[in-house]
Amino acid sequence: MGPHRFWHAAAMSHWVLEYRYADPDARARVRPDHLAYMNGLHEDGRVVMGGPVGDGGGALVVLRVDSEDEVHAIIAADPYTAAGVGADHVVRPWTVAIGGN
Repeated sequence: MGPHRFWHAAAMSHWVLEYRYADPDARARVRPDHLAYMNGLHEDGRVVMGGPVGDGGGALVVLRVDSEDEVHAIIAADPYTAAGVGADHVVRPWTVAIGGN
């Protein structure tokens, strides 16, 4: 198998989540709960980084989890999801070539 056998498996544990904000009023109301949720995921190592992008009409989150199913479970448990804040979720595996330790 060679020395690179596990490199791909480790790199594929990163995922990029992108979504837009569908309801600005709900976002303002639920944001403290959302941030507490995301900070907990950051503390346990599942969220690497995240935040609003561009003009603030959406967000990007980098996750380090084992599967796409786990990403979708994180989305489902997010207070933003329950409040209808996030829309058009796009989940993509990310093969990290530099950094990401």
